[in-house]
Amino acid sequence: MASATELVIAFIMGLGGSFKYALHGFVDIRLAMIILAGSLFGIQLGAIGTTYVKPFMIKMVMGLIMVIVLFSRGLMIPVYLSQLELIHTLSEGSVKILKDTSFAIMALALLLGAFIILKAVWQEYRAEKLAARKEGHTPEG
Repeated sequence: MASATELVIAFIMGLGGSFKYALHGFVDIRLAMIILAGSLFGIQLGAIGTTYVKPFMIKMVMGLIMVIVLFSRGLMIPVYLSQLELIHTLSEGSVKILKDTSFAIMALALLLGAFIILKAVWQEYRAEKLAARKEGHTPEG
């Protein structure tokens, strides 16, 4: 129920923001279509995932991803402060290293979260199939 409510709120806010930006010509339709296609794929995976993965596991993975992304964004603070001229200007090499490291950490967070959830889905699915075989029938699919 909470997930559905959050999705409706996010959809309405996203729709409003997209409409506002579209009025000013700031929406790239090609990118929007790619994001929508990815969302449709993600919704299906999410529905399957919540069937097989315990809510505690999903919360743990989301927490882990948030902490990793927080660390990644923390690496960018010196870059932002330098751009605002609140600290001495960083060299281009330093900025590149910080940006690349931050991006790599966020990509790692995404891959790690996906791996953990997909592994849990696979294990639960196999356990369900094994239990169904022991009972003498296959699970409905």
